[in-house]
Amino acid sequence: MQRKFLSWLFVLICAAFTVAGGLAYLQFHRQAKARAVLLMSNRLHDLMLLIRFTQENMRHVEQINDATTLERTRALAEIIRLNPGIIDDQEALQGLCNDLGAKQLCISDEKGIIIAGVPASLNGYNLGQHEQSRPFLKCIKTPGTEIVQRPRSNGFSGQVFQYCGVSRPDAPGIVQLGFTPQHELMVRNSITFDKLARNIMGNTAGHIVAFRDGQFLNRDELNLPSSAILSIPLNVIGEINVGGKDYATYAIEEDGTRLVGFMPLREVNNISAKSLRYLLWSNIGLFVLMFIAVWWLLRRYVLKGLNRINHSLRRITEGYTEERVEVKDTPELIRLSTGINAMVESLQSYGEQKRERLNKELQLASAIQNTMLPHKFPAFPDQTAFDLYATSTQAQVVGGDFYDFFMPDSRHLCFLLGDVADTGIPAALFMMRAVSVIRELAKSGATPQKLVTKANKELCSGDSGMRLSLFYGRLNLSTGDLRFVNAGTPQALLRRPGSEYEMLAMNSGAVLGVHAGASYNECRMKLEPGDRLFLYTNGVINATDAGHTPFGTARLQEALRVHMESVNDVPLQVRTALQQFTGNMEQQSDCTMLALEFRGKWRSRLEINILASEAEQVLPQLQEKLESVFAAPSDISAMQTTVRQIMHALPPDTAVELQLQCNEQEAQLNFHYNQPHLNPLVSLPHLPIDRATYSTDRQHSSTLKLSKTLL
Repeated sequence: MQRKFLSWLFVLICAAFTVAGGLAYLQFHRQAKARAVLLMSNRLHDLMLLIRFTQENMRHVEQINDATTLERTRALAEIIRLNPGIIDDQEALQGLCNDLGAKQLCISDEKGIIIAGVPASLNGYNLGQHEQSRPFLKCIKTPGTEIVQRPRSNGFSGQVFQYCGVSRPDAPGIVQLGFTPQHELMVRNSITFDKLARNIMGNTAGHIVAFRDGQFLNRDELNLPSSAILSIPLNVIGEINVGGKDYATYAIEEDGTRLVGFMPLREVNNISAKSLRYLLWSNIGLFVLMFIAVWWLLRRYVLKGLNRINHSLRRITEGYTEERVEVKDTPELIRLSTGINAMVESLQSYGEQKRERLNKELQLASAIQNTMLPHKFPAFPDQTAFDLYATSTQAQVVGGDFYDFFMPDSRHLCFLLGDVADTGIPAALFMMRAVSVIRELAKSGATPQKLVTKANKELCSGDSGMRLSLFYGRLNLSTGDLRFVNAGTPQALLRRPGSEYEMLAMNSGAVLGVHAGASYNECRMKLEPGDRLFLYTNGVINATDAGHTPFGTARLQEALRVHMESVNDVPLQVRTALQQFTGNMEQQSDCTMLALEFRGKWRSRLEINILASEAEQVLPQLQEKLESVFAAPSDISAMQTTVRQIMHALPPDTAVELQLQCNEQEAQLNFHYNQPHLNPLVSLPHLPIDRATYSTDRQHSSTLKLSKTLL
């Protein structure tokens, strides 16, 4: 209750906090845009005023500069009028040019040809040759004319000069002075638009672009075309994307000059983000205080008593039926405690009766299960074509695992492994019904596919609601042909001679008892003499240790790697591995296993792993197996000689898996060892046997097969 109440309280407060935060964000965002509009509008109007002020100052500077230049040129003309001979004195002209602060001095005749100049290289230059100097010819045509040009490139050297010219007072011609406009350029550079815009924008990340008379007054890194600048609406906030970045825009226009401000939307949003962060942290603080206050009140007046009641209830459910609830904090809790105590007293009496009844039911179910399972091994003592062993370990609750095997005729073996998805007496009774149905259908010689299909229809006809997972196989003892159907979860492993257990590939159908129209696929394979099958239910791989780690398929295959002479040892070896893994942990599922070895026509078998240097140790066992099929002493000696020679031909430390299969007519020897491409038959051509073959498998291991017909 505490966790649920606090969870809902947390969700509701968070929802309210989210809604309030969203509304606050929208309000702050609108306010941030308004502040951005006000900020850009003020700065653009300030910049427009500054532009007008600087332009007016620049005009005053130009007027003063033009007046000064004209006065100096007039003074030069007057000096020439008073002293015409100075024209021929280059040194005097140079000194005069320096005194007047000029860089160039030119005196021309009535044709506009410079007859005296500083520097002297100007002599002979025709003023009519360049558009910059051509306007000064008017001073020849109209005496008394005075011309002051704005700084521009001259026609002689291309350098920037400001020229001033007047008519010669002493003769037709022109008097000129050329000045380098350093002061004016310095003033002009100090008040460029870029500097003015940067000063206005300050430390913000925004930009200002100016546009007048079809030209940009500055070029910003945005590099927008003039059409984009002119398309921005005036006196309203707008948005534009430039180079993948979003900007807020605001534009004003006055006297043909358009100023456009650009401010990154990120900076606009940062204005609202600061306020939003403040609101967020204040709300979080308020939320935490409110949550702690509600939690303390709930804990103080409600949960403390409920926890004590829960503690008593937990002890009662654990089996301490003498426990009583004694909580008297509030009238409600007193009534609750009294009701629980009365209920516990009633349940205590009822539980004893039910427990006794349940124990009897479990004993009966266990007896039914044990009665149905075959426990006599060997199951068919007269059969030499196969060997079979099965075991079932019950969990703490009687489950529905079972196994069965029978021979419907002298040529076939039927075996099955099942798991009923329930426990107790109902599962035991359903198991009995399933086994009876399968045995009855098997007598008719039905194939596994037809048998399982009919059994499913029969089991679905009742209303038990039980589910059955089943593996059913039918083995032809004469040919080794195996036909089987797997319905549900049982799994099977196959081991061929000389290899390890591997999962048997098969198609699993639906469990029995679910749908009467279910279809099942029949699988077929051929078993060779010495092949072994291992069937198991989920309880084997799902068994867990103290850390709740399942046993798993990998550990099962590892347990089966141990060499086992008899098929009886296979389930016992797996059960030992399970006990070591699980320890004393009680399991929830039965562990049922069935191991089958197909021997075929062989009456006696031997399988052993030894080193090549230990050949003499296996000879007595070889003799015992051959004598059991009444082999002649000469044949026994020949087989022992063969084993001895083959083993001596291999490196002494070679691990060899030796197999013997024999009956009254024939004996076969198989050698399997991890020595690729090592064939003893090459060096031993005269073995006392009838047939011999050698092969190398994919794992780079060698197999040698020998056979001999017995007398």
